[in-house]
Amino acid sequence: MPRLHLIDYQGGLRPCEDSTGLLVGPTDRRLHLAGLHVTNVRGEKYYSDAARNADLRPGRRLRLVREPDNPHDPFAVAVYPEQGEGPVGYVNKQKARSWSKLIADGAQLSAVSLRGTGPGTTCDAVAVLAAEPRVVDHLLSPRPASFPVPVFLRTR
Repeated sequence: MPRLHLIDYQGGLRPCEDSTGLLVGPTDRRLHLAGLHVTNVRGEKYYSDAARNADLRPGRRLRLVREPDNPHDPFAVAVYPEQGEGPVGYVNKQKARSWSKLIADGAQLSAVSLRGTGPGTTCDAVAVLAAEPRVVDHLLSPRPASFPVPVFLRTR
């Protein structure tokens, strides 16, 4: 299990190191090495009705669906709310190829929103973290009080 938990930070969720309380940025290479995949969702403006109706608040589960027949990108991976019919956008094109291959190779990826809005609210920025289901469950579990306080919450 990665030695991280997701914590509230500036209206979203961010990985926080268990041992130090330091936040881990979404582009940190260590995330990918730990089997954690993070990306911003693209195309929300084309799916604004679905995004406005969806519950995309941080911590909400999402579904990833490969679209090998997509005319714009054979590696497209659509992002759906856990409960909902239409996609709210797509994994950005730079990461879609690797995510699509993971899914095609049988990887079970569970996805969760790191940044987004609730139903009835215009949503123009969604960030997603995907990993094995047990890893996502661990990341979402409460961070034990015995761990160091996250650095941004410490008082001098």
